[in-house]
Amino acid sequence: MPWGKVSAPILGTVTVSGVDGSDGWITVGLGLVLVAYAGMTLRGQRTHMAVPVLAVLAALGLLGVGVWKIVDLQATEAEMRAKMSGEDDVFGLGKAMSAAVQVSVGSGLWLLTFAALAGSVAMILIIVDRYRSRDSS
Repeated sequence: MPWGKVSAPILGTVTVSGVDGSDGWITVGLGLVLVAYAGMTLRGQRTHMAVPVLAVLAALGLLGVGVWKIVDLQATEAEMRAKMSGEDDVFGLGKAMSAAVQVSVGSGLWLLTFAALAGSVAMILIIVDRYRSRDSS
């Protein structure tokens, strides 16, 4: 799924996915940590308390990457528009071109961010539940 999309009048539309760079592979690794923990939990395996903490850190890492990439994409768009319509744009062509260029966050990046948020909340709730059940026994 695309992480970002840029549409320009002359160039057409270019989409970028997470696996085009190293960030996507980092998210794959962190996601595998969550999948492994979810698999152990669904099978009823008892794990050391460090395992769910590691899963929370992986989910928070995914959330951090998602938020960072969204903010970075929006900052890059603002920087691009400022450069195109700068002081040296005598005839206003850069300003007109920058208004025609569309930059948007892709569905894959939104999905990653919301899934990471849900995973973070779920992992924290699991840790709290395990801590409470350990104290009551």
